[in-house]
Order: sequence, then C-alpha cells, then structure tokens
Amino acid sequence: MIMSVWTSAGKGIRYKEHPTRKHGKKPDRYWCLQYKLRGRNVNEAVGWWSDGISQTQCVALLNELRVNQKSGQGPQTLKEMRDLNHERREVETAAREEAAHKNRTLAGFWETEYFPQAQLRLSAHSLASQKTIMRSWLKPLADRPLKDIRSADIENLILPPMIAAGRSASYIQQILALFSVVWNYAKDREVVSGDNPVSRVKRPVADNQRVRFLSREEATALLAALGKRSQDAHDAALLSLFSGLRIGECLSLTWADVDMGEGLIFVKDTKTNRNRHAFITSDIRDMLTRRRSDPKGSSEVFPGARGGDCYFVLWRDFDLTVRELGLNEGITDRRQKVVIHTLRHTFASWLVRMGTPLYTVSKLMGHSNLKMTERYAHLAPDTQRAAAMDLDGILAAK
Repeated sequence: MIMSVWTSAGKGIRYKEHPTRKHGKKPDRYWCLQYKLRGRNVNEAVGWWSDGISQTQCVALLNELRVNQKSGQGPQTLKEMRDLNHERREVETAAREEAAHKNRTLAGFWETEYFPQAQLRLSAHSLASQKTIMRSWLKPLADRPLKDIRSADIENLILPPMIAAGRSASYIQQILALFSVVWNYAKDREVVSGDNPVSRVKRPVADNQRVRFLSREEATALLAALGKRSQDAHDAALLSLFSGLRIGECLSLTWADVDMGEGLIFVKDTKTNRNRHAFITSDIRDMLTRRRSDPKGSSEVFPGARGGDCYFVLWRDFDLTVRELGLNEGITDRRQKVVIHTLRHTFASWLVRMGTPLYTVSKLMGHSNLKMTERYAHLAPDTQRAAAMDLDGILAAK
C-alpha cells in the first residue's frame, strides 16, 4: 500500500490520505502533530479520521501542549498526555471496581462467591436447604449492599414473616446462622468490615426438641400409606425408621456404602462430620434388595437425590401422607407433631424403651455428645426407681 504525501492542514498539523479507504465520501486521513520541543522537531501520530480523530481535535491537542510547554506544567508531549490519561483511567477503573466490590448486594455476593465455594464442601441436601432459605426468607435483604445491612433490618424484615408463618425458634436460628456464615465469608473477602449484624439480633428462644414418637401401629400405617403414594418416600422412611439415619443421610447413600454381606451401611459426610456405621435389619435388607434389582442400575440407592430436589419431593409426600392419616390432627404444639425427623426420633425412642443403653443409642444416632441423647432417658425402663426402692425400709429390717 502506497500512502500519499503529507499535506499541511495548518501550522503543526499534517495528514496523509489513504489510497483506497474512505471516510464518508472523502479519503480517510491519518493525522499527525508537528512541533518543536527543547530545540528538536517532534512528530507524533494522532490517529485516523475514521477512528474519530478530526482536525479540530488536533488543533485542541496542539494548543494544550503548547500551553504546557510554555508553562512547564503538565504533559509536554502527546505520548506523556496519553500515558497520563491511561494512568487516570486505570485509577478510575480501580476505584469503580473497588466501589462495586464494596457495594455488592447479598444476592450478588451469594451467586458469584458464596454459593460456588459452598458447592465444593456441602452436601446436596444442605445446598438445597440453603437455596430455599435464600429464596424464601432472606429475599427482603437480597438487593441490599451487604455493608449496609444492619441488625435492625434483620429484626424488622426477616424475623416477623418467619414468626407469623409459625416457624420454630430452631429454624429461625438456622436462617440467622446462614446469613451469619455468608456475611463472615464476605468479611474474609474484604467486602464488609466490622461486627456481624446477626451478633446483635435478639433471637427467639424455645425448647424445640421433638417429644412425639410413633407407636408401632402408627409406623405400620404410615409406611403402608407412603408406599401407595411414593416408593421412594416409603423406602427412605423405612430406612430412617429402622437405622436412625437422617433423611439427608438416606438420600446421600450410594451402593458402595452398603455391605449386604456384613449387614452394614457406611454413613459418611454427616451433619456432625463424624462417619459411622448403621446396621441392616431384615426390613432394610428386603427394601435394599428390591431397590438393587432396579434395571436402571444407578450407583445411588436413591437415584437423583444428590440434585437436591428429591429431598423436598419426599418431604412433600411425607407431609401429605401424615395429613391424610390425621396424625397431627388437633395438635398445636409443634414438638408433638409428626414430621419427617420423627422417624429418626422414633428409632431412638424405641431402642431406649427396650433397654438399650443411652451410650449405644448415641453412637447409633451419630450424636456429637451424650447430652443430645439424654433427652430419651425418661423412656428407659424404670430400673433406677426399682434400685432405689430396694432401700425402702432397710433400717427397719432385722
């Protein structure tokens, strides 16, 4: 490509025309500044007409440089001017990015940073539960910058709807705990600073420990009704009832965790981070044998459960079945209501009533300490009272 010769467009401003490229109807022009600086000639390219460079802009740039050169202040060349503008843009960009970083909303931080890392360490059940909490209960704070959320916002926007919906104190604690975890992670990433707003929230306190456990007749009726509604719901309920596994633990099982020969189920990645073994009863063995013969051949005992939705479908089917059987009819105390966790509670209650030591029950349940199991102590056979009564009248004895 042969360019045309330089053409003067005024003192200190020149251009060359492109031999083929047009800008509108005229040949495209490449603009250049020419001036003297400290006794030497300087030629600096400005750019193409088609890229937005005009003669008027060249005049303005040249005038600015001449003023700077005369005063000795500011950029003396077009290169220095460009470098300075580049530095300014970098500073402005960094400032905008920092402001955006500091002003990230709860929902934005959740989606881009918290939840992606949570997926690397939490079970499918925990992830699904957290997504529900975020979508249902933390939504009023979702569009607020994390740094602007105060304790009063949580007390005024989060707690009242939950209390009005009849949510238990322990569930409210769970919601507050999740927000606290997200906020602390944001603090580690220098998105927020200071005290966690949850630390100043007045939390509801209540004894939410389950009291109700199923009778044998109720358990039989419940399993039969579940079997008619959903085979998965029936099988998961049966497994929880006869092994003490949490429903989330049931749904996380793979066939690699099941040793039919030894009659053992390896329970890993538990809520308390303590692996343990459960034992295969005859009812569980029959159920597992039937599921193992499924032609789909999945590696999971409950296929699809790790996606998260299976838990909530099962919970729905369980709740509908309990309503159908009227197991909670007329009951207002939530501690007395039959919920899906009642299955595990029933497992422990039955064992204690049959005389199983609390320490053994604690190990089977995977409790982190014996204190959690002591709430079943009142169900134990009355051997302590019988022992004490052996002293009755001992001083009068001859």
